[in-house]
Amino acid sequence: MVRKPNFKLLAKGNDITAKIKANLISLNYEDKEGSESDEIAFVVNGIYAKPMFGDNLELWLGYEDNLYHCGKFSVQTATRDYKANTTEVRATAVNFASPQKLAKRRSWENTSLFSIASKIANENKLSIKTSTNNQPIVSTLQNNISDLDFLYGLCFEYGYIMKVANSTIVITSKDSRGDATQTSNTVKNENLPSFEVALSECESLSITEANRNSYTAVIVQWHDSKDGKDKQAKIGSGEQTYKLNIPEPKSDSEAFKKGEAKLNELQRGGINGSLTATGRELRAGGKLKITGVAGLENVEFSIKSVSHNLNTTSYMIDVEFEG
Repeated sequence: MVRKPNFKLLAKGNDITAKIKANLISLNYEDKEGSESDEIAFVVNGIYAKPMFGDNLELWLGYEDNLYHCGKFSVQTATRDYKANTTEVRATAVNFASPQKLAKRRSWENTSLFSIASKIANENKLSIKTSTNNQPIVSTLQNNISDLDFLYGLCFEYGYIMKVANSTIVITSKDSRGDATQTSNTVKNENLPSFEVALSECESLSITEANRNSYTAVIVQWHDSKDGKDKQAKIGSGEQTYKLNIPEPKSDSEAFKKGEAKLNELQRGGINGSLTATGRELRAGGKLKITGVAGLENVEFSIKSVSHNLNTTSYMIDVEFEG
């Protein structure tokens, strides 16, 4: 039985699905891990004025009545091709015309990652959702950078995933590879969504393993101003070490957290892959298992991006992942 691709689109809360569907050429949804904003774009036959779409869109994708929620988006451009008689609309999960993109310079003292995120969310009229242990931060400088770029960099430094979706800042920890290379003190984050794709379901699947240095430990180094001495801590084991210089931490646990995040970063990315399959719900930042391939039974990948491509007859996804 062939399933029929379907979608639902609201503009300022009003359902415009039928009108878009009657003239649809293509509909794309880009879901990306990290600092890049999620984006939707659709092309329709006919010349339409922007007020029809308004400033806010909300999208669902799937088949027939089985749809999943992609998110809320802010319209950025409406391009009319008068020769081809088409209109293309692009919208992002972050409103780039908002104060969120203004560069700021300020110091954050005796606080925590979630406290900083909460204040930034409140200042930018965003909600916040966290699902992991908080990270104390004794001092950090937001040096002529926007709130969201600053917060993304801070999360990356301490080993967290951050993105903005549905007017909400979402922060969760990013565990390391789901195999023997995982550092012994890294707790796997069970809050990340997990997905499975079988080889038989893939139109294409390729995995590249890079020949790169395999670090087994990180040595974190800093200067202790109170004792006037240089200190260091080793995360991991073995002789293949990477040296990381950091500003004086508030505690040994903060130094350990930075070292652990760096070690996990170094151990990731040795394996990169991509696949194309029939459209379905996969989330960037989530975990992916590929079944039906010898040697991958116990390997868990991290989803970097998912590109959804829907038209009147088909719905496909292109996925990039790493391990």
